[in-house]
Amino acid sequence: MKQLMVFLLLLSEIVVAQNISVLTNEKILSSDSKYCFPHFSPDGNNIAFTTQNFNGLYIMDTKTKKIVQISDKPGAGYNPVFSNDGSTIYYRWNEYKGMKKYSNIYSKNLHNKGMTILESGKRKLSTPQIINDKLIYTVDSEVNKLQIPVKAKSGQHKDIWTCIENQRIVVYIDGDRKVLAPKGEGNYIWPQLSPDQTKILFTFTGYGTYIADLDGNILADIGYLNASKWLNDHWVVGMKDYDDGDVITRSDIYAVGSDGQRSIRLTQTEDEIEMYPDCATDNSKIVYHTLDGDIYLMTLKLK
Repeated sequence: MKQLMVFLLLLSEIVVAQNISVLTNEKILSSDSKYCFPHFSPDGNNIAFTTQNFNGLYIMDTKTKKIVQISDKPGAGYNPVFSNDGSTIYYRWNEYKGMKKYSNIYSKNLHNKGMTILESGKRKLSTPQIINDKLIYTVDSEVNKLQIPVKAKSGQHKDIWTCIENQRIVVYIDGDRKVLAPKGEGNYIWPQLSPDQTKILFTFTGYGTYIADLDGNILADIGYLNASKWLNDHWVVGMKDYDDGDVITRSDIYAVGSDGQRSIRLTQTEDEIEMYPDCATDNSKIVYHTLDGDIYLMTLKLK
């Protein structure tokens, strides 16, 4: 038993010590419309993206480069999610009546082009997430779950997800709600659950990016890394952006180890400002946009 434990620890160290190199980095979309915030479908066959201020939602087929507009509504491009089989995209869009904002959640089937209204005219409506083959979102902090038909059930068991409510991290575990403030009072943004559902990646504005467990205990200090996403359980990807007080002057995409000890600069250009990466579920690709409104697809090698 002791030998087995030693072997498992050595194996864990080998896995964590893996390195990352860039194989290719290709501009896949260039537009005067300044396309932004690309997001992979689970199968990697489609990339959803939007324009500045998240107005409108588009999807590009990565093989044919064909682009389809899903919505022209304000806010529709903010954190849309694909179903696990990639056949449907879910998104929230906003409308204003006087000084009040009302939100709606729609779904669009990419095969038959069918549109479904899931929520309409709600004052406090979160963006949807896909957890365990369920569409999950909150209305006035009340959790709503919608079962999504799938060909094969996922192997996950607990419904665990995280979001921001009133500038704090909220974790839901099988309906139980836990409010976290791992770094004390302040503004928390960009929370994301790790692939193994045991850790939360988040940014505490003005201080940096951190990893905590589900009870809010800090596990690692990632340092300055904005809009960060999990590449896998051992690496996170984000941007290091800098400004002059008015406009962004430079930004690059970095990969940082989940222990906060290793950092790899993935973009090496001096004439581009690279921002807001998203990671494919197979850990092999990153998509991001530039300040000029171009979208790039990067392929990686983990070794």
